[in-house]
Amino acid sequence: MTIDEQPLRASSVRDSLPPVTTRKKPHSRTQSISTQPVTQKKKHNRRGSLPTTIHVDHTKYLDPPMRSPFLVAPIPPLPEKGAIAIHIANPKSNAIAASHYNFKHKTALYNMAYILTWYFFSTCLSLYNKNLMGRDRFNFNFPLLVSAIHAGIHSVITALMMWFGGNRWKDTTGGHMTKADYFYKVVPCGVAAAVEICCSNASLVYITLSFYTMVKSSTPIWVLLFSFLFGFEKPRFLLVAIIGLMVAGVVLTVEGETKFDTLGFTLVFVASIISGLRWSMTQLLLKHENMGIGNPIATLYYLSPVMFITMLTLSLIFENPLHQFQHSKHFDTFSHIMESFGLMSIGGFLALAMTLAELYLIKSTNTITLSVAGISKEIVIIILAVLIYGDVLTTKNLLGLLVSIIGIISYNYYKLSKEDLNEKGQYQMIPLHNTSVPSRNLDD
Repeated sequence: MTIDEQPLRASSVRDSLPPVTTRKKPHSRTQSISTQPVTQKKKHNRRGSLPTTIHVDHTKYLDPPMRSPFLVAPIPPLPEKGAIAIHIANPKSNAIAASHYNFKHKTALYNMAYILTWYFFSTCLSLYNKNLMGRDRFNFNFPLLVSAIHAGIHSVITALMMWFGGNRWKDTTGGHMTKADYFYKVVPCGVAAAVEICCSNASLVYITLSFYTMVKSSTPIWVLLFSFLFGFEKPRFLLVAIIGLMVAGVVLTVEGETKFDTLGFTLVFVASIISGLRWSMTQLLLKHENMGIGNPIATLYYLSPVMFITMLTLSLIFENPLHQFQHSKHFDTFSHIMESFGLMSIGGFLALAMTLAELYLIKSTNTITLSVAGISKEIVIIILAVLIYGDVLTTKNLLGLLVSIIGIISYNYYKLSKEDLNEKGQYQMIPLHNTSVPSRNLDD
């Protein structure tokens, strides 16, 4: 064979072999999407990236297509090796976060203003009641009449606000107060509040302000007991232990009192019991938002007339003011009459300001730190009573007050811990005493 024949034979051998077809290896990531044939609308420009749009022809197949998360939205290409990925936050989310922060900051400022307002007027009202009705002070021996005048002032002011305030104070949820709701739900709450306030004010005629404050701190005991009765709380060993602790504090307080008066103690003790009942009844009342009393002004508007009638009736029965006016030095002359009614009116405005601040605070915070703020207020009132009126506190008095405060704080901590675990967003704090109308208390 010659040299010229070798290329010819190599060419013939190559032509006799079967043709070799090169098949492009499919993209491994597109295989994981579907085993069915797919068509790409746009060719990949970058190695390792996924297609931005995938069209799948399902008309040739009877089975429904397999859903994949890659088919929901376009997938951005993967960054090259060594590149830096920059994630830009959604501007709407930043705006929402900023708005939420501003709202919380504004709400905190409002709540602080409500707390300070309630703190100031509540302390002033306690000092006012003692100065007006104390035997060693002005000795205005008409506590029930004074309470009735206060409720009458509340009725007139809230009625004017509801009538001439437009839709500012009216319920906008479409709630309507029926006669049955008024007589079976509102009237009992108003009567209970009136009896509590009358007993509280009457007790200040016979006992010291510091002793009154310490005994009235037993209100949380009755709040818990009525909570068990109405089903707001389930009896637990820890709650029973907290009640026992507060009872021990009250007993120590009573035993250490140097100026003990049976009638005064009985009045303030009855006021504490009715206060617990009143809070539970008010909680049941205000759970019905369709009654149109969710606004604090509307609440006072419906409750104040009932309280005024109840207090005036009690005053006419027990005090007989029309007969007493003839022999009282406070009503012997026209100037004394004007002075007496002027002094009674001052307390009405103080009570109205305190009540509105308390109701707005509870409405805004769902009764959040009102009880703790009330504890500090009680301590301040007791200190002022010692400095101004010369009240004497014994070791048992101070120890009993300390034990009662520990019990109240323990209950509030228990409720706060329970709220954190359940993540319900609201909880029922133990109320402290006040000498005004019922406050709003939401269910646990």
